[in-house]
Amino acid sequence: MGLETEMFQVFCLFRSMRNDTISTVQKKSTCTVIIIIDFGSKKTTAIAEMVADCGVENKTVAWQETSEAELTSCGAIIFSGSPTMFTETDHAPYHQKFGFIRQGKIPVLGICFGHQLMGILHGGKIFRGKEVKKEVEIRVMKQDPLFRDLSSRTIMRQDHTEGITLPAGFLHLATSDTYTIEGMRHPMLPLWGVQFHPEVSGENGKILIDNFLREAKAA
Repeated sequence: MGLETEMFQVFCLFRSMRNDTISTVQKKSTCTVIIIIDFGSKKTTAIAEMVADCGVENKTVAWQETSEAELTSCGAIIFSGSPTMFTETDHAPYHQKFGFIRQGKIPVLGICFGHQLMGILHGGKIFRGKEVKKEVEIRVMKQDPLFRDLSSRTIMRQDHTEGITLPAGFLHLATSDTYTIEGMRHPMLPLWGVQFHPEVSGENGKILIDNFLREAKAA
């Protein structure tokens, strides 16, 4: 076999490998649409409006109508709040519907009820606490991209009666005088939860939502 033939074969092999690599990359989801899972909160529309204000396309879907196939093909997921009490309802349907997020393939931000769901899916314990419906000072305990450009003491709106314990291995990001676990995240995967409602917390909330969207895009 001549040198010219060998060089041609090497070139063909390189081109084949390059095409395979491109094909693999293209198979990865390139969808930038954010899916907001609506658990019945009156504030869900505020989430959609804030995401849109950040320049990101989004779609709101009732939680009963979602499918794993749809959710794993989107850019990221936001779990809304809910009037439902986890202390008064069966957790099994939520495990069955959203257990796949533990794989960490899709960035997820859980808000209030969604934060509690994030905790439950990772072994956290739900508990009934005192009702809080007011603005509260959130103290950032650990630096994280979710709280980028926010003060270490930031005012956010609360509206809840339940809380979640910190799942084993999760990072405790923020706290307050009303509830201990105000912010948390998985140490390795793009999974966050906040007990407060950034979608109705003005500019502070918009900064946090925008931070999540930026992290989701980079994931």
